Amino acid sequence: MDNSYRKQKIDCIINVSEIVTIHYFEFDRNFRSHGEKHDFWEMVYVDKGEAIIKAKNNELTLRQGEAVFHKPNEFHAVSANGKVAPNVFIITFVCRSKAMDFFKGKQLSIPMPMRACIAGIISEAEASYHLARNNPYLTELRLKDNAPKGGEQLIKINLEMLLIQLLRFDINAKKATTVSREIHDNLIAGVVELIHSGIYGKITVDDICRKLSFSRSYISAKFKDCCNMTMNEYINKAKIEEAKTLIREEKHSISEISEMLCYDNPHYFSKVFKRVTNMSPTEYRESVKI
Repeated sequence: MDNSYRKQKIDCIINVSEIVTIHYFEFDRNFRSHGEKHDFWEMVYVDKGEAIIKAKNNELTLRQGEAVFHKPNEFHAVSANGKVAPNVFIITFVCRSKAMDFFKGKQLSIPMPMRACIAGIISEAEASYHLARNNPYLTELRLKDNAPKGGEQLIKINLEMLLIQLLRFDINAKKATTVSREIHDNLIAGVVELIHSGIYGKITVDDICRKLSFSRSYISAKFKDCCNMTMNEYINKAKIEEAKTLIREEKHSISEISEMLCYDNPHYFSKVFKRVTNMSPTEYRESVKI
């Protein structure tokens, strides 16, 4: 027996022991919660639009790409601002690690590469659990009979990875990054900015490449590596997400939304909408009514 090997104990600075709830809300513009408190952590992340967060006696505006953390037993509430219909991701979990003290009362901007962890949590949660659409009163996750193996563990891993990356990002915030890292992050951010700023026009990959002065092959490869989808897939997703917001705001008809987003006709718009969301625009409008 070889006794020369030495086993290295792993120091886990963040250990999520339990997941309580996972929500991805597509609120209407007038949504308001009554508020709550509980003996576990809660992370609220705005995927689109903005939300009003109340915690104790404080009120803050959480904008797209930002997250806030509520410590155990902290009273808090979330609501829309009455103007914009936001998309909000909320996960509640048990973690007794000392390192979680960093997140108490924190409002953080989530860097683009780290948002992949949130996307991973949402994807695995949808595959693993019965998640009721826009149900703010969900108090228990029910596992699907056909849930993929390891789905729950991947949710835990993605959440822990996100928390650790945020800790590292804060620690290293004032340190210089490499030029290549800066170029990569700025490039992806530039692509996303061009897509969202031109959401009401005709957006093409060639136009994006020309404006950023990079070749199509280079930008396409970098974007796919970071976002796990092509730029055309992201454009379609972004337009449909904007359409969903407009539908929830109830200011325009389906035909008007189709025209606003520069689709050739309402029929084609409905076809793309159903391909992305698995429901028609009309079915979606009915599904978000609470």
